Amino acid sequence: MKEYKNYIFDLYGTLADIHTNEEKASLWKNMAGIYSMMGAAYTAGELKKQYKKLAQEELEGTYVWMSREFGNRKLEKEEIEILLDNIFAQLFREKNAEVSKNQIWQIGVVFRCLSTKYIRLFEGVPEMISRLKQAGKKIYILSNAQRMFTEPEMKMLGIYDCFDGILYSSDAGVKKPSFYFYDALFQKYGLKKEESVMIGNEYIADIQGASNYGIDSMYVFTKQSGAQPDILPENCRTLKEIGEAFL
Repeated sequence: MKEYKNYIFDLYGTLADIHTNEEKASLWKNMAGIYSMMGAAYTAGELKKQYKKLAQEELEGTYVWMSREFGNRKLEKEEIEILLDNIFAQLFREKNAEVSKNQIWQIGVVFRCLSTKYIRLFEGVPEMISRLKQAGKKIYILSNAQRMFTEPEMKMLGIYDCFDGILYSSDAGVKKPSFYFYDALFQKYGLKKEESVMIGNEYIADIQGASNYGIDSMYVFTKQSGAQPDILPENCRTLKEIGEAFL
């Protein structure tokens, strides 16, 4: 079995089992109450509608300027990741309410907490991370995620300080399976393709993305994976459970 120097993990559905629901009425009722108490009066329905409208506008605008930024390689709209910090802040500005960056961060944390039914590590994750560290391996997170949501969750799960590097799609402006997102991680931490492997539960984002970038991968099927692919790339190994990534 081939070993690697750099083990790059997806987070949600791979290391962490999570269930969120941003459509439930109680979320928007409570968030509207918080916004109103902070000087931006919204009804639950108004807040939800405006949040989605602003997110779509942010996506369209970001795609236009990023298409120019990455002109040497075609960029698809599906590769774009927006920064939700901007959306939460704009919702205040539209009601002429002033808030600090720290308050925006806290709004994001509350939003995530209210929309989350549960989050927990999959069985065997702490032990696997410990084995990797003891063996002198470098471990990284490459996650389609918002920093304001994910950083507090990783700290709560007790794994934030375990990694040699973390890259959130919200910081990069692109997301898996984008070539640019993989390349951003490799450039930031000086990784070599032949020494690295991607471990994830999503075929398109993690496995196809890794294959298109030119690195090996490991695929673990979990309840967040969706339909299992019929065929995996030749340089992809199937895991029965996440702990098998490093035995």
